[in-house]
This record gives sequence, C-alpha cells and structure tokens, in this order.
Amino acid sequence: MNKIFQFLLVCLCLGLLTASHLSAQDRYKFFYGKVVDQVSKKPVANVNLSIPGSKTGTVTGKNGEFSFFTDSIPASLVVSHVGYVTKNIILDATSYSLTIYLLPAVAELAEVEIKANANEAFFKDDHYAVLDYEIDSNMVYLLIFRQYLSKSELICKSIYGDTVATSTPFYFRPYRLFRDCLGALHVLSHDSGFQVFRQGNLLHLIHAVNLKKFDDVLKNCVAATPEVLFFQRVTDLGQGVEYYGINRKTFKKNAISRVGDEKKKKMLRRNSEDAWLMGSMVPPDSREDFVTWNYVHKILYRPIKTSLYRIGEFTCIFNTPDRQIEFYDLTGNFSYKLALRTDQVSDGRWTNDVIIDERSGKVYTTFVSNGQYSLYGIDLNSGVLKKRMMFVHYYPEKIRVYNDFVYYLYNVPGDPDNKMLYRQKF
Repeated sequence: MNKIFQFLLVCLCLGLLTASHLSAQDRYKFFYGKVVDQVSKKPVANVNLSIPGSKTGTVTGKNGEFSFFTDSIPASLVVSHVGYVTKNIILDATSYSLTIYLLPAVAELAEVEIKANANEAFFKDDHYAVLDYEIDSNMVYLLIFRQYLSKSELICKSIYGDTVATSTPFYFRPYRLFRDCLGALHVLSHDSGFQVFRQGNLLHLIHAVNLKKFDDVLKNCVAATPEVLFFQRVTDLGQGVEYYGINRKTFKKNAISRVGDEKKKKMLRRNSEDAWLMGSMVPPDSREDFVTWNYVHKILYRPIKTSLYRIGEFTCIFNTPDRQIEFYDLTGNFSYKLALRTDQVSDGRWTNDVIIDERSGKVYTTFVSNGQYSLYGIDLNSGVLKKRMMFVHYYPEKIRVYNDFVYYLYNVPGDPDNKMLYRQKF
C-alpha cells in the first residue's frame, strides 16, 4: 500500500511539474536574432534592447546577436545605440526570429537642387489637358489630350520642365499610364497595353498585347528585386490581400504575408446578403437594387488599402488596417515590424495612401479635412507621422513625391478639358 501511495505521489508531482513547465512555455515567448548596421550590413555590438514598463532587456554581443524572454505580447521593443537612430518595433507572434537594421544617425543622401516656386503649374496648356502622368528617373511622362480624348499623345519632360521627347498622336483612346514591377512604362487603352520606348526625342509604343493577357502577367506584380518578383492576390471579397514571392531563377513560390480587415470580414460572415452582393460584380438593373449594391461595394465594404514597396534594401508591406509596417529583406525573409503612430482625429480622415519618393526613399501619407489635403512624412524607424505641408489646391488627384517636390493633378475651374499637373515644394 505504501508503494502504491508513493508511486501515485511521484506521478502527481511529475504531472504538476509538467503542467507548470507547459504553462511557463505558453506564458513566456523567446525572441532571438541579430542587430545589423543598415549601411555596412555589419553586426552591431552593445546595442540596448528593452521593453518600456518592464524589466525585460538585453544587450547584443560582439556578433550583434541577442535573445530574451518576455511574458507579454504584443509589446513595443526599443532598440538604441549611440551613433544610431533609435528604432521602435513590434513584438508579436508573427516571428520570434528578428533581424533588426539600425540606421547611422549621420547618414545623409546627396540632394540635387531644383529652382522652382513654392507652387507652380508644371504642365498647363490652353489646348491640352492631362489624363495621367508618371515620374521615372528624373523624367515626367504625361498622357495629354484635347477635344474629349479625340486627340491624345504622350510627352516626356525633365523634372526641370524641359520637353525631352514626344509621341505622334494616338490612333486609339488611352485611359491611363501604368508602371510595371520591373519599371517599364505602359499606355493602356480599354482593350490593349503598349510599352513605351524612348528613342532620342521620340516616344514609341511597342509590344502591343491584349489587356486581359497584360493583366494576367503584370497587374498583380507589385515589386521586384534581383532574386524575387513580389505579387499580391486579393482575397475575402476585397477585405484581404495575400503577398507572395516567386524566385526568378527557380520559379519557387513562397508565401510572405496576409493583410486583412478582420472587422469587415466578420461583418461579411454575419451578413449573407452583403456577401452575396459583394460576390456580384455586375450592378443590378433596377435603380433601387443598384443603390444598395453601390453602397455595399463602394462604402460599406470598400477594398482595403495595403501595399508592398521596395525601399532601399527592404521590401515593406504597409498594413494599414492594423496600422503597421512589416519589413522584409530583398528575398522576402521577415526582419521586423513597427507601428504607424497616427493620432485619433474627429475632423477629417487619414487617406491610407502610401507615397514613396523613389529618389530619396522617404515615405509619406496624406490627411484630408473638408477637401484640404496635408502631407505627412512617415519615420521608418519610429513609425511617427510628421506634418510636412498643406496643399495649395483643394481635392488634388494622384499625388506623387519626387526629390522633395509634391506633384498632383488638379481640375482648373471653368474649362471642360481642365486637368493640369502642378507641383509644390516642401
């Protein structure tokens, strides 16, 4: 009897120890990784890592490596070192392996000065209006037209305002310009796509392709690196996006991340009629049904805004539903993420647009209140948004930033073909 009792007691103690161990494993999360100089790519020793409001913290070793336990996620991790810009990143269950890049505090990019007024019409013509534009390598390509698109052509101007090249008038009606993930520029009509080729002072349209085939190949490719092409796929009736990469040599596909508006997805699951309307891409004939269909598609379940960009040595996913930026290396391996620190506002809204200055690598977004737009810079180390300027014109369209100039389209009042391209200096 004593032996049976002792055996049961031992089993009980082992069970309690195992349960305690499993509970501790479930409670404490183990994070590990390396801190690297963003410019030299060399490991950085003696970097301080700490979670504000807790006793959790560590210092990197001589090879830049670190590891620590924490009992509370999500949490904010502060990464600091003398001579480097302090970084605030998010700790959650996305990945317990981190590669953190620190930017030297003195790192600066050379700038080219462009003499221009604080606000000016970059393209304004008495006979032509601007249908669309793109900026690429110090060149601004403008799709211009007159007489309700009956006469359209493409022109190329330098960022100094000089006309560099022009096309002959088009024999078709274009509707937009498109830059693919490899950097090539295309003119799109309603049934075809044409690649733009500049030869001296002439612009040619080459490689015409059916628009459906064009969309199948290029529409969902959002970024490219020497090794990987990055794609996106819309899911959950527009309330989710999947990002994946395809190796350019092996053609192997790797999932990278998923972004979704969980509140809207939950609403769709609870409302079968809304889900049915969202699944119907063709508007109904009756006016009453069309109003409901349009409200569900354009207002209630507006597609989420999320994007992937290559910024320097990173591929960044802007997860606007969760107000986060996810950082990956150029092959798609996760590094870290940080929170977008936007203020709660009562008058106006954040547009969730992400604007990249391709020359400097700086990132911006916009805020609108009663038609007045403001440009905010996004700090890629802290996630803090800082106001840079207000637009002179109300309701600007297609906002781009290049070399610290803001370009945008604006409808000049009083003319039928009236859209012109303006730019404004910070």
